[in-house]
Amino acid sequence: MDVYLEVKLKPGGERREYATQLVHLGRGVVIVRFDMQRGGGPPDIPVTVPPGSISLGYFWARRPYNLYRWRDPLGRLIAHRFDAVADVAIAPESVTYRDLVLDWWVLPGDILLEEDRDEFETLAEAGLLTPSDLESARAADREVHARYRHIIDEAARLEARYAPARKA
Repeated sequence: MDVYLEVKLKPGGERREYATQLVHLGRGVVIVRFDMQRGGGPPDIPVTVPPGSISLGYFWARRPYNLYRWRDPLGRLIAHRFDAVADVAIAPESVTYRDLVLDWWVLPGDILLEEDRDEFETLAEAGLLTPSDLESARAADREVHARYRHIIDEAARLEARYAPARKA
């Protein structure tokens, strides 16, 4: 399968590229798959990712967030992660976006956890985020808190259509 690049531009200019597989490229949305060979998990969030798990990434051209759905090797849902983003550009060979630092995790049982608020505030106070970035991050914050269940349900419908999970 051909490589589809996920390109994340961090505040300060760092560029990170992730080789993924294209699952679906549609009007204003792209879904990619990333195989997590090593497993692991975020250091401050109670999520364990077994080796062989997958992440499906959902990127919308006109939304201030993206979404990842993490599944274990048997296809069972592990968690969801939202990222505040800006300038999402979807192309036939890649999706590029600017990372606005704020992340939110939705764990089983609808537990919503925020990550990196202190880093976001530090960057904002240092003037390293533009007024547009700040508004996009705030819009993502509002939408995730108010609509995360609706967004997750939408992603589940897209997943069922384009990337059915393996049966546990």
